[in-house]
Amino acid sequence: MSKYYLTVITIALVLAASLALSLAQDMSIVYINSERLRTEYSAFIDAQNKFDSEVAVWEEEATALEGELIDLQKEYEQQALLLSEDKKKEKQRLIEQKQEEYQNYLSNVFGRGGQAEKRNTELTSPLLDKINTVLEEISLKNGYSVVLDAGSGAIAYADENLDITDLILEKLNTGE
Repeated sequence: MSKYYLTVITIALVLAASLALSLAQDMSIVYINSERLRTEYSAFIDAQNKFDSEVAVWEEEATALEGELIDLQKEYEQQALLLSEDKKKEKQRLIEQKQEEYQNYLSNVFGRGGQAEKRNTELTSPLLDKINTVLEEISLKNGYSVVLDAGSGAIAYADENLDITDLILEKLNTGE
């Protein structure tokens, strides 16, 4: 549902920009492709690789916990007929505890506000700030009034000469 609202807001912004263009003939509109910035900005690539390797470790840990849970369940199923009621209850408690441990791990690491989300924000926030700073500098220097984002899918058509993504990437990747 939030994607719907984002699309509506983006369309409204595009319409507002179009209206503003018709009201101000000297307005200069360009666009960037944020997807290309994420995939071609070297620092962003490094951050993504670092994040991916950390996620791989968390996924391995989750797989190990899941394996322990499955082993406990199999062991219980194989021994259920031979166990006393007290031993059955004890094994079931162990299974429930392991299941809770596994679910808590998944929630704490991959859930909303979890470790993965926080780490991703930690790695990308400074880069997004840098992108916005460079974008603002280039826009002010070149007199761009409006910069749209083709990566959001809100632009139906735009002349490729209005794409300043390469200019932004050049400044980001060279550090100038």
